[in-house]
Amino acid sequence: MKRFIYSFLTVMCLSTLGHAQTIQGRFCLEYYPQPLVETYVDSLVSYLTKELSDGENPLDSITEDYIEHFSSLATRKSKCVYFTSDTILIHEKVDDELTNAYMILPALNQLISRDQGGLVRQNYFLEPSAELGYFDYTITTDENDTKLIEGFLCYRLDLVESFYAPNETSPREKKYTLYVTDDIELPGGFVLGNNLNRIIGCPLEIQEPLNSKVSIAYRAKGLRLNLPDGVFGSL
Repeated sequence: MKRFIYSFLTVMCLSTLGHAQTIQGRFCLEYYPQPLVETYVDSLVSYLTKELSDGENPLDSITEDYIEHFSSLATRKSKCVYFTSDTILIHEKVDDELTNAYMILPALNQLISRDQGGLVRQNYFLEPSAELGYFDYTITTDENDTKLIEGFLCYRLDLVESFYAPNETSPREKKYTLYVTDDIELPGGFVLGNNLNRIIGCPLEIQEPLNSKVSIAYRAKGLRLNLPDGVFGSL
């Protein structure tokens, strides 16, 4: 009995110190319809229809197709994340259809994607460039604001993404709210594919701004601590 208690306390201490992290697994960050977002999309479609038609002349077929496409976009989207201690694979889906896939190898500074010509490799960590612009991030932590997500205790991060475009005096900003856990080791500072160039906890909920007033919330579902055979060959 004493040995059991000692072993249990040892595991608890290791977990508390951050030594017993989960280093591989899979989960899907899923977006589902949200009333505020759907109302915004419906309003935008109505606005486009009204503004692009003068009341006397009907819309041309290209504009009609564009509005129809925009108004009928599938609302169930997901980014399924497969990870080990040194690799991340993201499958982006709309409904159940795979629409994009890419792999991140932070230690090799590579982001690998596929196009019609085969695999494309580019740098994952990007150096700041005055000619092309660059990103910077400000992160504020609130460990008193917590949620239990997929069995992991998560705390809040407020993240401001600032893009400094060439010849612009003020940066363009996007404000994310994340709920992250330190008990899952996800390499590369992954936030919906953005490279923070720093390490943060694994985000199991992400509130991403659609515009200055409306955000889209992604939340982890179906977290598993194993990986399908050969998953990293499915790019």
